[in-house]
Amino acid sequence: MRNSWLRGSCIGRGAYGTVNAAVDAATGDIFAVKSVNLATASPSQVEALESEIAVLRSLSSPFVVKYLGDDTTSEGSSQFRNLHMEYLPAGTAADLPDRSEAAVASYAWCLVAALSYLHSRGIVHCDVKGKNVLLGPSPGTAALADFGSAVEVDFGSSTSAAAAARGSPLWMAPEAIRGERQGTEADVWSVGCTVIEMLTGKPAWGGSVWRIGYSDEVPLFPARISGAGADFLEKCLRRDYARRWSCDQLLQHPFLAVGARREVADHWSPRCVLDCLNSDFHEEEEEEYDGEIVNLEGSERIRGLVTAAGENWESDGGWVVVRGQSEGGDGGGGTCSEYSDLIEDKTSSSSSSTNLDFEFHTCINSNSNFEFDCNVCLKILKRLCDCISNYGFVHDCLHINWNSTNFMSTEFISAPLVLH
Repeated sequence: MRNSWLRGSCIGRGAYGTVNAAVDAATGDIFAVKSVNLATASPSQVEALESEIAVLRSLSSPFVVKYLGDDTTSEGSSQFRNLHMEYLPAGTAADLPDRSEAAVASYAWCLVAALSYLHSRGIVHCDVKGKNVLLGPSPGTAALADFGSAVEVDFGSSTSAAAAARGSPLWMAPEAIRGERQGTEADVWSVGCTVIEMLTGKPAWGGSVWRIGYSDEVPLFPARISGAGADFLEKCLRRDYARRWSCDQLLQHPFLAVGARREVADHWSPRCVLDCLNSDFHEEEEEEYDGEIVNLEGSERIRGLVTAAGENWESDGGWVVVRGQSEGGDGGGGTCSEYSDLIEDKTSSSSSSTNLDFEFHTCINSNSNFEFDCNVCLKILKRLCDCISNYGFVHDCLHINWNSTNFMSTEFISAPLVLH
């Protein structure tokens, strides 16, 4: 478990928690942290995060976002449950820079490889879509993320599928929309929808959830798709789930031949902390559903799906130091305390700074000179300032003397930097 880490800018906020960029205070490593506020979260939100932690902890695949740990922290009067994950800021498959068929086939191969691995372990993702496929460090590489809707199924049972509809309606399989089942075959349907999304830049369906569940239609294929691509989609988007190909079969399909030659890097870290601020991973509105509407019919089921609480993805500024259990936290986790004016917001800051008193042997004097007696603070601040310098933000800034451990600053970044 990390003893101390910085909570950075918000890179995603959805129905099941908030995702922030974060920095390990001891090593400077950057990661992503998904959190729920235990004081305000619903039981289903907490359950979803705990389930995601349990699932990711059990997985090890280059095609699945890496689990890096979890903890519970106290921040002010609230406690937060946190999942630490690999940070991949290159964007998602919903916003590809290259929508050529060859590029899409490479990302699709990574996605199908991830699902093949999950299905072999009895796990159904239940929310496959472009925004849950994070782009890797090399062109054509990707990792599957967001396991808040994932379920484990017993392939030895007669059902071998989730009973309740989960995920995002426009990517759900017909049988999932109808509340009949949501097994591995439903993930395959979602792969087909996601490939169309990657090729066209928009969802495979225009918005009619009823058509997905209760018509005989399949999504329109892109006009310029190759024969191999069209055949791949046909294998995924068969309305009879029993006739869809498995992910193991799809990996052998000619459409994925280009992707099969790609290699996913084992490890990657962004150049610096400010990559977090420039990430394209700022989600937009979308609907997500995780509830039981199995007994509803037709229009009632559709109403239940499309009126479910949607995600509200936003971007926040600010950095928060979160200290782990070994630094004095009680019970289940660490502590967090906030000092909001260390580096002020560019829209409202002046050349003076508010006096602060750091909890870990650190102080500030009336002349805005920050005097440090803590190597962790020094290391983090130096890394942040190096990054700021690299990005050309040093204008009204900087008198830094690391030897005498004095730091003086005024405004030099558009988002506030907060140390706790």
